[in-house]
Amino acid sequence: MLFMNRCANPIAPEGGRKDLTPPKVVECIPPALTLNFNQKEIRITFDEFIQLKDQNTQVTVSPPLLPRTEIKLRGKSILISLNDSLQPNTTYSVNFGEAIADLTESNILHDYSYTFSTGNYIDSLSLTGKIISAFDLTPQKDVYAMLYVNENDTLPLDSLPLHVAPYYMAKTRENGEFSFRNLRDVPYLLFGLKDLNGDYFANPPVEKIAFYDSLVRGIYVKPAGTDTLKEDTLLSDTLNRDTLAKETVVPHDTVRQKDSSLVKKPALPSYTLKLFEESDSIQKILKADMVNEDQVGIVFRFPASKPEYIPLNFALQPGWMAPEINATRDTVYLWMNKTGTDSLYLRILDNDKTLDTANINLRKKDSKKKKNEQGAPVVLRLNLSNNLINNKLNPFTQNPVFTFSYPLSGYNFSRILLVDGKDTVKPKVTFADSVKRKLQINYKWKEDKPYSLIFPDSIFHSMNGRSNDTIITAFRTNSLRDFGSFRITIATKDSSCNYLVQLMDEKEKNYLQKILPAGGTVKFDYILPGKYKIKVVFDLNRNGRWDTGKYSVRLQPEEVRYFPKTIEIRANWDVDENWEL
Repeated sequence: MLFMNRCANPIAPEGGRKDLTPPKVVECIPPALTLNFNQKEIRITFDEFIQLKDQNTQVTVSPPLLPRTEIKLRGKSILISLNDSLQPNTTYSVNFGEAIADLTESNILHDYSYTFSTGNYIDSLSLTGKIISAFDLTPQKDVYAMLYVNENDTLPLDSLPLHVAPYYMAKTRENGEFSFRNLRDVPYLLFGLKDLNGDYFANPPVEKIAFYDSLVRGIYVKPAGTDTLKEDTLLSDTLNRDTLAKETVVPHDTVRQKDSSLVKKPALPSYTLKLFEESDSIQKILKADMVNEDQVGIVFRFPASKPEYIPLNFALQPGWMAPEINATRDTVYLWMNKTGTDSLYLRILDNDKTLDTANINLRKKDSKKKKNEQGAPVVLRLNLSNNLINNKLNPFTQNPVFTFSYPLSGYNFSRILLVDGKDTVKPKVTFADSVKRKLQINYKWKEDKPYSLIFPDSIFHSMNGRSNDTIITAFRTNSLRDFGSFRITIATKDSSCNYLVQLMDEKEKNYLQKILPAGGTVKFDYILPGKYKIKVVFDLNRNGRWDTGKYSVRLQPEEVRYFPKTIEIRANWDVDENWEL
């Protein structure tokens, strides 16, 4: 008995197979597709307990009802309370997107919708499309696609997205695609909106928008499996015989024939919208704050043309700060030079126009001075970074550039040493910027050779009194065979613009750009091995950069296109491609 008692291995019950099935609708009150609808509440019951995820962003009612429709859970049911008066002779759809999931395993019931009509028929036209980023063509999720009907007596059709709610509305899925069902047979203005405040109105430039250049129309698609020998086409009463002959698309291979099986559904016309953010014409200060000790950062809304900075809490003195502006001219760093005050009350201007005033605390958050193990104050030193990649230098296009943590006020270039093999030489040293923070080492570099740069202790002094430790930087120059080259011949049909050809890494963070006035060939030399993309910007205004759109003048963003395949650059290889735009 003792032996039998010990041989047992008790374990918890496994509980059976995991539930992978989404909830199923078992009853709708009133039933879906109800005509002459006049109820104030809808009940949708499922075969299991459910939950609603991201209800405010996933659930849409089309046409919209304002105030928003109230949706609640009651056991296994969803209750929809209609808080607004319904329009007569209108087909409504409540689309739940990805909101409905079962309670236990969160299996999602994708794109379930409940449709009804306040008239004596259900509208039956459909329309599909996709919303992508105008800048990089990536699909845009959770963006509203909106349809507007020209039935407003006081506003022109183009201005409706700015002032009224849409007539129909859908939300894009993960892949950027959207779809409309149960549409009326009328022309529509198609609009896209990244709605930030939930009012269904476009608010550029705060909110991103997209629009289609011409009016669109839904199309009827015969349900798959319909017998083509029957004269009854199951069309909505919104289509008459003439419309059917002109607009109904029913390809031969989309229905069940007597001797064939069911094949794919017909493809609907698809419209692509490009989402963009308008650039605001009013210059503004987005941020002004202390970044580091003796460093103030000022961020402009868009590039500053002629920025000025006037202190208001102390007398203006020459050299009280050194301004450093970035390459895009939208961020400025003010390097402070012992102003003798703990705060900076600053008036900021651009093009002789006051933009804002800022009150900036110049005291560090941690005002206690750090001490070493012996209790003595720690001496803060100048830090340096450089442009070397893996301690390698491209001798054909580069010089080493060292960036200091603060602008310099004192320096001794004569003590800088360069070790070239067995020789020690003094290279030519210059500043690469106006605030004396970037140091460039100029020399006749040879390929595939080791070098060392020596910066002795305390030869550099910053404007706030810091100095450098001894720094030795060893590096090696690349050989010509370490690089590859890429050449692409582009055929274009339009000579009214410049083409900005950009070679970029896979993450699109770094790129090289060349301007092609018309069709022709561009070549990129000294490219490190790796995988790259090619992007072309249609530079309509020939300003050398991509420009966004403006809805008030119906201006689309400048077009961009990507070469259809990834370019792999190998060492000591030349890659040639052809591309017809």
